[in-house]
Amino acid sequence: MNEPLPPVPPATESQSRGTGRRGVWPLAIGLVLLAITGLVFAFSSLSLQLGDAREELEARLAHLTGQPIHVDGAVSFELLPRPTAVLTDLRARTGAGERAQLLTVDRVEARFALLPALLGRAEIQRIALVRPELMPAGEDALPDLAPSAARKPSPPQVGTPGDMPVGAASRDLQLFLVRFEGLREIDIRDGLFRIPGRTDNLSNVNLTFIWPGGESSAFLAGSAVWNGQPVHLETKMERPLPFTKGESSALTLALSSPALDVSFDGQGSAGERLSLTGALGLSTPSLSRAVDWIGRENSGLPDFGAFAIQTQIQLVDDRISLGSASLDVGGDKGRGSLEAVLPRGDSKPPSVSGTLAFRKLDFGRFSQAIAPKPQTVLDLQRPIHTDFLRNLDLDLRLSAEQADLGETDARDVAATIKAMGGVGTVDIGDMTLLGGRGDLRITIDTNQARPDLTLSAGLRDVDVSNVVALTDGAPMPLSSGRGDLQLTLRGPATNWGEIALACRTEAKLRVRDGELAGIERGMLAAPGPRPIDPATATPEPFRRGELALAGVGPHFRIDKLAIAFDKGEASATGTVDLRSSRLLVQGQFDPAKEEASGVSNSFTISKPIGFKLDGEWPKPTLTVSASDGPT
Repeated sequence: MNEPLPPVPPATESQSRGTGRRGVWPLAIGLVLLAITGLVFAFSSLSLQLGDAREELEARLAHLTGQPIHVDGAVSFELLPRPTAVLTDLRARTGAGERAQLLTVDRVEARFALLPALLGRAEIQRIALVRPELMPAGEDALPDLAPSAARKPSPPQVGTPGDMPVGAASRDLQLFLVRFEGLREIDIRDGLFRIPGRTDNLSNVNLTFIWPGGESSAFLAGSAVWNGQPVHLETKMERPLPFTKGESSALTLALSSPALDVSFDGQGSAGERLSLTGALGLSTPSLSRAVDWIGRENSGLPDFGAFAIQTQIQLVDDRISLGSASLDVGGDKGRGSLEAVLPRGDSKPPSVSGTLAFRKLDFGRFSQAIAPKPQTVLDLQRPIHTDFLRNLDLDLRLSAEQADLGETDARDVAATIKAMGGVGTVDIGDMTLLGGRGDLRITIDTNQARPDLTLSAGLRDVDVSNVVALTDGAPMPLSSGRGDLQLTLRGPATNWGEIALACRTEAKLRVRDGELAGIERGMLAAPGPRPIDPATATPEPFRRGELALAGVGPHFRIDKLAIAFDKGEASATGTVDLRSSRLLVQGQFDPAKEEASGVSNSFTISKPIGFKLDGEWPKPTLTVSASDGPT
């Protein structure tokens, strides 16, 4: 007999739900797929097609350039997953007359909004120009746009009202923004822009410009290669359209490259004239190379080394004011204010003026940049850099607590640096150096057939031993004393070789309470020749001495040599050749009066003693003539 089956337990609530889910999910997925398939088929007749996408894209590009465009290559479009149209080999002309340019693009990619595309509407969200090239357009280089123009009407020309007070650059920017509005984003990939009238090219251009339109902010960021150096740029403009109309807008900019870093954060406007107000930072490892890199060709600015400035800038048109400026010139830090005028065109050179104060300033750096000190014979022919005096006007007032003058240091230096009309002047009116005071004035005139140099220097109450220390151990006829020196030099400012051979020099030296190296007491007492050796002889003290020199190049004429000793006074004239170290001095020694022995108010007067100093310094020969005895 078969036993009855046990009763089936009732299903729990959780089991029922699990079974329900397993049955619902496949059904839901199937319904979604069916719905999507239905939508695709439903919209297939309504969605955006190739012809409409191409027409909208070409119209938008023509609207941007302001001219009809011509597509030589293929055109493609895909709706999903992202509506994208691609044009290849595009050509267009921008501008007119001398400003006309030819734009060629290897590939144009346009992304459309998805939902409007499904509904058959063309709304471009982003355009990418791949390998665009912009170049000056000659008549022979312009594309034949007739077929394209015949196929489609040209887009309406959007201009700027004639009464709007904007300059050329502002007008161009405003026109671009008006034409761009509604596009939102444009990318440039691997572009090449050839600048009209210049050999400079902006290559490897990769930029993204984003502007939703209206009162929205605009962003520009990317990189390029300019004059062989990569450069990265990021900028944000809060109100781009009002900016082009002369209204104030917040503006930030950051530019970085191996040659130059620039940052700005402030306000700006561009109408009839450009205006900027805000914080400016600039730094460069070489100011001269940065100027050349920017594109001011043949500026001739010497390489003064690294330069950095943090300041508050006020720019109106071509005038710049830099207030509360903190500078770093090759490690020398200073503060002050500067003003500059950057005139357009070549009518006038730019000008810079201002007042700067440094704790320490290396003047030797500037002299080395303009006229490098020769290290070899070949260096004597190295040109002195004076061309920048024709390309720049300067009026600077400098002060420094400490200054490096190249061969010596100075304190409390007050100087002016001026350049105008090709004439440059460095004038140090007063400074403390060599244990005394001094002044220096250097003028270079580049308006002559060859640049002329005039130098005048003065030393007052200096320590002669400090002057001797500058000769790097070379024997000198003076070893100590307090002195005054007046020096004038005139000659060609071409190279050190011509200065050494052709300059005219005048010098006057006065020394008191000094010592004469190489001349010992008693050398003039007996006739005959005697060798002179400043390194071994005992210095002879004297009360005062005077020397007057004049010469051309290394050849000098000694117009006056007078030395007063306790026992008498020597006077002489002669010649000296600095190139051969040849010395020839002839003179006489007048002994002082001596009281006659045992006779009141009676003096014995010795006759003058003649002498000659002949030979190569530092070891010439002193020849003393015989004296006739006392009178």
